[in-house]
Amino acid sequence: MIDTDTARQADGDTTPPLAELVERGDITWPEAYQRAEEFTVRRRDTIQRSRQALHLIAEHWTAVQDLAARPDTVYAQDVLDGLAPEARFLAQVLIALA
Repeated sequence: MIDTDTARQADGDTTPPLAELVERGDITWPEAYQRAEEFTVRRRDTIQRSRQALHLIAEHWTAVQDLAARPDTVYAQDVLDGLAPEARFLAQVLIALA
């Protein structure tokens, strides 16, 4: 339980620690353990999805470098125009970094 509260805090969670909720009587120990398990599973899944997303970016980094080599071309504009706003913003940031 303490490890979960420590991980939650280190990850930036601002909600009260599970142990504190138990001490205040807001939840029981079994509920705290269940929440700790759920947090652990969600955290593991989120980390895995983030890793997969970063691997995809790395695998396709040559596309970013290609656009960075010719940012003011019709080709680059055609590529960026076909993206959703969030993806376009990300591509522009990555192109600037490449």
